[in-house]
Formats: sequence, C-alpha cells, structure tokens
Amino acid sequence: MLSLISMNTHTETAAIIRQPDPISPDPMSLDAARPKTANCLLLMSGGVESSTLLFQLAQTEHPQPVFLDYAQRAAQQEWEAVQRLSEIQQVQAQRYDLSAFGNAVGALRAERYHVPLPHRNFFAIVAIATIASNLNIQRIVIGLSADDAQVDTCSRPAFQNAITNTLSTLNLQLETPLIQLSKAAIIHEGNRLHVPWKKTYSCLLGREKHCGFCPQCKKRREAFAQAGANDQDLGYNC
Repeated sequence: MLSLISMNTHTETAAIIRQPDPISPDPMSLDAARPKTANCLLLMSGGVESSTLLFQLAQTEHPQPVFLDYAQRAAQQEWEAVQRLSEIQQVQAQRYDLSAFGNAVGALRAERYHVPLPHRNFFAIVAIATIASNLNIQRIVIGLSADDAQVDTCSRPAFQNAITNTLSTLNLQLETPLIQLSKAAIIHEGNRLHVPWKKTYSCLLGREKHCGFCPQCKKRREAFAQAGANDQDLGYNC
C-alpha cells in the first residue's frame, strides 16, 4: 500500500519543494478579472466534487472558481484542471499562491508529504473566507462528500457546523451542498451535468496522468467503479 509520505527531506526534498511561477492574481485587477455578476466563491481543486459543483452552480448562477496553491505536490496539475473546467463554463478561475507558507509548514516535519498542510480543509476555508471578504462576496461553496468525512475531521458535519456558525459572525455563508453524498453519488450527478471527467484531476503524485495507486486515485477508481464507469476511460497510467 502506498504511504502518504513521499520521501525523506534529506534525500530528495528538492524534487517536491518548489517555487511556482508568480501567477497569483493582482489584487488591484481582481474586479476586472472576475465576472461582475459573480455571487459566490467556489473552492476548486479540479477533482470530482469541486468539478461537479462548478457545473451544478453554473446552471443557475455565476460562481467564481478559486484555486489555492499551498505547495501540494500536484498543484500544477490541479490548477490546469481547474482552468480547463472553468473555460468550459466560460468563467475565469483565480489562483492564489500560498506555496511559501505550505513549504514552510511542510519543512517542520522530518519527512515530506504530498499534502504539506494538516487540516488543509480548515486552512482552505479560512483562506477563501479572507478572499471573499475582500471581494465583498458573502457565499463560499466547497465540495465535501460523505466519503471525506470518514477520514478527515475537518470534513465532518460537526466541524462544518462549527465553522459555518463562526463564519456567520463575519457575515459569510459557507455552503457544502454535497456533504451528504458519497463520491459515487456525486459522480452520478456529474454524469447528469455532463462533467468531462477526463479533464478533472485527483492524483496526489502530480503526474501527467492519474497514477492509479495513490490513496486519492484508489478512492476515485472505486467511486467510478461503483458508479458504473470504465476505468480505461479515466486516464490511469496502470
């Protein structure tokens, strides 16, 4: 079974700790870059849940996709997926470069992880709440599933209820429309919405194609199998 630990920092740290191109949005140009009618921020990773939400929300409103680069190993591939999907819906995604913070936190551990931030959903919610306040947008939407709640404390209803109540004191509304659904059920919804799954990305390793054996790929493969999809259509290497 693949470990979530990628490698020892003393041997191959340079292969993962990177400094991405400075393509974070200029705060002075944000109003010009995003649609004037945007009425919610959608936290996107390019995976199954957030991609389904993009297509779902775009049916009735104009979501603003937001991508956070916090030095996760697959950041570039995730960002490319977010861009592809946003282009289909004719919205312009915004990328925020938080990789310096992610690298600094990741360096506190003896070994480097593919995802350097513990409680990453908590971190992501706080970050996007800060962005929303600056853009005067009150609604924040994130794609959490019932499967996430089984392994991540920050994805469980109790935590989400607490953080939702906290954000409400800041006049911000946190929405988790998929939190009661399994990943397979979300795939069924995505099929209804014609989400182009080949344009999505879920692998932890940051490879051009999904590796098929990391924990994220295994969950993705199992969910698609439960939803009746053919693995060969999903772009795995193995």
